[in-house]
Amino acid sequence: MRFRRGPGMLVGTATLVVLCVGLALAERAEARRARERVIVSLKQGVEAMRPRAGALFALGSAEADAEIRQWAAASGYRVSLIAHDGRVHADSWTLPDLLGRLEDHSRRPEVVTARSGGLGVASRRSVTTTRTMTYVAAQVGGPGRPGGFLRFAHEHEPHPFPWGAAGVALLASVVAGFVARQWENRQHRAVSRHLAGWAELPSGAELAALAEEVDRRFRAKREELEREAEVSRSALAEVGEGVVLIDGDGVVRFANPTAVRLLGRDLLAGRPLVEATRSPELLAAVRETLARHEATHTSAPGSESAELAVRVCPLPHPVLAAAIVMHDLRGERRLERARRALVADLAHELRTPLTVLGALAEELKEEVDSDLAATLERQVRRLQAFAEELEELAAIESGQVKLHRERVDGLEAARQVVREAAGSAAKAGVSVTVDGTSAVLDTDPVRLGQVLGNLVDNAIRYNRPGGSVNVSVAPVEGCVRFRVEDTGLGIPAADIDLVFQRFYRVRRGAMPEGGSGLGLAIVKHLVHALGGTVHLASQEGTGTQVTLSLPGLTAET
Repeated sequence: MRFRRGPGMLVGTATLVVLCVGLALAERAEARRARERVIVSLKQGVEAMRPRAGALFALGSAEADAEIRQWAAASGYRVSLIAHDGRVHADSWTLPDLLGRLEDHSRRPEVVTARSGGLGVASRRSVTTTRTMTYVAAQVGGPGRPGGFLRFAHEHEPHPFPWGAAGVALLASVVAGFVARQWENRQHRAVSRHLAGWAELPSGAELAALAEEVDRRFRAKREELEREAEVSRSALAEVGEGVVLIDGDGVVRFANPTAVRLLGRDLLAGRPLVEATRSPELLAAVRETLARHEATHTSAPGSESAELAVRVCPLPHPVLAAAIVMHDLRGERRLERARRALVADLAHELRTPLTVLGALAEELKEEVDSDLAATLERQVRRLQAFAEELEELAAIESGQVKLHRERVDGLEAARQVVREAAGSAAKAGVSVTVDGTSAVLDTDPVRLGQVLGNLVDNAIRYNRPGGSVNVSVAPVEGCVRFRVEDTGLGIPAADIDLVFQRFYRVRRGAMPEGGSGLGLAIVKHLVHALGGTVHLASQEGTGTQVTLSLPGLTAET
C-alpha cells in the first residue's frame, strides 16, 4: 500500500528549519559575545595607553609611529593617533609617508563620542581594509599640550561556516522525517484495518479511497435507517395503544399521538418523563424496569380520568432503555359492567320461566310418556343450574358475595367434598381418594367446599371408566396447597389458557353433554376472593392437575 509522504517530508523540513534557525541564533549570540569581549579588551588597551599617548602628539609622525607599532605588536590590535582636527598623526597599519592620503577622521562615530569626554565605540567596514572592524577611541592630551584621540581597532576575522553543526541538523531532520513517516504509515495501516471491513475495495487501496467508500456506505446506511425509523414512527402513530420510548436517564425519545392523548400534551420528545406525568405508579414502574432490566406491569391514572394499564419493558438498544405501552381501560370497564348487568339480569329473568317449566314437568310425568317427561325434567334442572351459576358468577364479580371466615381444617374439608361426590364417582366408575396433612386456614368453609366440589366434579365428569381422582392437602410456606389430580381425558394445549374464561367449553368431539362453561370461572373468582391463587396443568390423554394455594394459619401434623 502506498502512503502519502507529505507529513514525513513536512516534519523533516520543519525540523531542519528549526535547527538551522537555532544554529543561526546560536552563532549570532556567540558573535555578539565575541564582539563584547573584543570591546572590553579594546577599552582596557585604550585606558592602559591613554596616559602615555598625549606625549606622542608632541613628536613627529615617524617617532610616534615607532611607538604605536610597539603597542600594536604587544596588544595585537590596530593603534591610531588622531589629531584634534581629525588628521591621522600615526597609524600602526599605515606608513608615515602615506598618512596624508587618509581622510579626515573627525567625523568618525567613535571620535565624535570621545570628543564629549567618554569612550567612543563603533563597528563598521573599514575604508582602508574593506573589512568589518570594531573601534574604541578616547580623548588624550592635557593643558599646554595639543589634544588628540587614541584609537584601538580590531579586525573581525571571518567566522568559518559550522559544517559539523549543519550536518548534525541535516541528519536530525532526516531522522525526524523518517520517524514521522513510519508513525504516519503505522497510523494509516491501523485506520485501514478498521475501514477495510466497511468497504469492498482491495486491501491495497489508498486510505483516502477507503475513507470515501466507507463514508458513502455509512451515508447509505443512515438513509436506510432513517427510512426504517420513519416507517416505525408512522406505524406506531396508528397503534391504538400509547407507546413511549425513553433512554436510560428517563428522557422521552418518542411518543405516539395516543400516548400524548393519554398522558397529556406535556409529553414531548427530548424532555424527562417526570415532567409529563406525576403518576407515582407509572414512574415507579419505569424506575424498577431501568434498575432490574425486567418487564413491569402496573395501572395508573391518565389525563381526562383515563384508567391506564401500563407495561414497561426493557429494550436491547444502545440509546433506548425502555418502552412504555399504555392501554385505556375505560371502554373495557364499561363493557365489563354492562356484561355483568346483563348476566345478572339474564339469571334473574330465567328463574320464573324455569320454575313454571319445572312444575309443568312434574305434572306431565303422570299424563304423558315417562321418558319424555324425564328428559324435560332433566333439561329444566340443567337450565336451573345454569341460571344459578350465572347469578352466582354475577354476584362474585360484582363483589356482592359475603365471606364468613372461620378456622377450617383443609384436609377435613377435602374429605367432606369427596364423601359428597362418592355417588357420582361410583356411577362414572372413577375412584376418588384423599391424602395429605391437616392444615388450618382462615377461610369461608362454604366457598372452599364449592371450589373443591367444582374441581372434583370436573375431574369425575371428564374422566374415563376405571380412572382415578386424588385430592391432596399440604401446608407449604405459610399457605395451604390443595391439589386435585385426575387420570382423565386432559385438555388440549391450545385450550389451557382459556378454560378459566366464562362460557368457554373445551370441544371433546362425541362426548356427552358437558357443563355450562362457568364452573372454572367461578372457581377462579372465588379463589381470588379468598386471597389465593389457582394454577392448571394438563396433558391431553393423560390427565389434569389443578393446584390451589390459600393463606394458612398453622401447620398441624
